[in-house]
Amino acid sequence: MPQPARVEGPRGRSSRRSAATAALVLEIATAAAGERELDHILATTLDRLRAVVRLTGGSIAIVEGDDLVVRAAVGPFADEALGQRLPRGRGRSWQVVLNRTSFVTGDLQAAGMVVRTSARAARAIRSWLGVPIVRRGEGIGLLEIDSTRRNAFGDRDHDLLDTVARALAGPIDLASRYAAERRAAILRDAFIGVISHELRTPITTIYGASTMLRRRGESLDPIARQQAIADIEAEADRLRRLIEDLLVMSRAEGGRVELAREPVLLGHVVRRACEAEAVVWPRHGFRSSIARNLPIVFAEETYVEQIVRNLLTNAAKYSPEGSEVRIVVEAADDPERGVRVRVLDDGIGIDTAEPDRLFDLFYRAPAATRLASGAGIGLFVCRELVAAMGGRIWAMGRPTGGAEFGFSLPAAESDGDVEPDASPR
Repeated sequence: MPQPARVEGPRGRSSRRSAATAALVLEIATAAAGERELDHILATTLDRLRAVVRLTGGSIAIVEGDDLVVRAAVGPFADEALGQRLPRGRGRSWQVVLNRTSFVTGDLQAAGMVVRTSARAARAIRSWLGVPIVRRGEGIGLLEIDSTRRNAFGDRDHDLLDTVARALAGPIDLASRYAAERRAAILRDAFIGVISHELRTPITTIYGASTMLRRRGESLDPIARQQAIADIEAEADRLRRLIEDLLVMSRAEGGRVELAREPVLLGHVVRRACEAEAVVWPRHGFRSSIARNLPIVFAEETYVEQIVRNLLTNAAKYSPEGSEVRIVVEAADDPERGVRVRVLDDGIGIDTAEPDRLFDLFYRAPAATRLASGAGIGLFVCRELVAAMGGRIWAMGRPTGGAEFGFSLPAAESDGDVEPDASPR
């Protein structure tokens, strides 16, 4: 005899959901206890979460310095979201983190909000729920989910995400501390290595040339004397800039480079940097192309000049004598990005597999290693400084040969009510 169908009431569904929530939290704790790889924990959490909540997509973003970085994502727009960096203070996502207050909307478009990703995602996503991940009273990340349905999330979904966010706080904190310790150890070794090797060369040159001038200065012909003086000036400048890079490295050792940001006119900084580099590299041509009416950016002028000079030096070092290094300053395609600076050269170019690696500490492309000496810290310093100023940096080969190194900095304007930037699923 057939049995009647069993109808599950609200209490049964609630009990089943509670059991699933408890299992999810237990799984997070278990993964954290035996797994130091944070991205694995975060990806596992999202994968299990969508088995409990009716969502279209979701992500987990972690505070890294002045950026909110998407470390895990699920859903149809996950590829677009993963790795996105949202500068501090911009948009609803940062408000959730900084204010440690959840936010939910049942209709993004009706609320006048936009998802800053592809047009496809912006048209599709309707509901959004974000909760802060908090550790010791400080927002350290964001857990968010979204849906193509209107009014998709209620109080129970909020309570669930809040519970999961609390469970994630410990593993994220531990993994971040472990990563910071590992990073600090690498940077300490780098600092010692540079001091023991890279500083020795310019000091030796300066000492040798100055000793020669003191002992034989009067008997030297004018050309030899001028060359010795030029060598001293060049190596002294090299030494000064190396020390500036080391200072940035030492600040990066703590995991964060903090800068005093103020309004800066990039065009003025670029002109000054080009003039200085033209003296250092007399066998290269330096030409700047600076657009009119550029927006003012928020940055620290001294460090912007350090970035520009490092990129110009890099271009000249790996380009043939007599070639031209061109630097272009223009408004970014996306107004949110402010101004972008592009350094173009006719040098050895960039392998398609290595653009991101070029900014890693100590990494030097094989072709670059054969062509010129270097410490492998200049581009790393550029990346750290650009990130600290809320910008982004890139490298790519040019179709006509040579390379392009560039960076962009945000415009110095008040943050609008732009929503939710770090959640484009």
